[in-house]
Amino acid sequence: MDASRRSLLIGGTAAAALAPGTTPAATACAQRGGIPQALPLSGAPLLTAFMKLRASTDPRLTIGWMDAVNYAFIEGEAIPLYRLYAATWARFERRSDDLFEGRSIELAYFTDMRSGELLETLTLPRTGRTVTVPRYRAGPSTLKVMASRKETREFDMPGETRDAGSFFVRGQAISEQYLSQPERRGERIAIREDNGARVVTPAGKAGGFFYREWVIWSGDLDAVMRPDTACVEPEVDYSATTAWRPWMQMGDTPGHTLQNGRGGKAQRPEDLPPEHLRLTRKFHPDLLDDPERVLGK
Repeated sequence: MDASRRSLLIGGTAAAALAPGTTPAATACAQRGGIPQALPLSGAPLLTAFMKLRASTDPRLTIGWMDAVNYAFIEGEAIPLYRLYAATWARFERRSDDLFEGRSIELAYFTDMRSGELLETLTLPRTGRTVTVPRYRAGPSTLKVMASRKETREFDMPGETRDAGSFFVRGQAISEQYLSQPERRGERIAIREDNGARVVTPAGKAGGFFYREWVIWSGDLDAVMRPDTACVEPEVDYSATTAWRPWMQMGDTPGHTLQNGRGGKAQRPEDLPPEHLRLTRKFHPDLLDDPERVLGK
């Protein structure tokens, strides 16, 4: 944005703040709001903007974090299960205009929705079965991020995950990831990411495992569009659906899980939300001691 236009905006905002009958709350709403407007971004420019929000366009370490709730969804009924604290420790390098490739480690903690205590056991709906709640750690994994990608390959998450049998089934994974709907609202940009996988088991049964997430990444528009900026602080709105995890022992119970939450990104472990940092310090101190070594090349 050029200086003359910026000064007009600042002046206009100041005048509105001093206008009779204008409350601070109304002024703040006017500053942050606005009708969403589509941005003409696609291909490599869209990918670049997204990676500034998702991680970084240079190979620095970033930690994307999520605070979400998880429900069992059975025949139209939504039943609370747990609160989910999740984080992805990652760094990426640009391989081409259309591809970023990186290394990541994923962590997840399952806690009681009310007390916040880490769950050791959980009683599942319909079955009434009380099961042991495992702790999730996957990686180091190789990640590819493109503006649009679809592939079929052997599902490699089981080989990269501690206690993998509690979380995944093996088979061929049909996965896709794509970016869409870049929008401007006021002085912020938002980009939608759709990401998911469906596993076909060796017996040929589709739906042995599935995962699908929808994420809105948003941040300061000026910062994202500056060529000399590699990493921008985001706000993250997240929703997902997954098949029953094996650790839940749901058998043929109809349904799946639903998740929704909000998140952000840290460039240093000490900048993580306190509960994320506390749990990581307790269960994964190696990531705090030397994350670069743990991620590997």
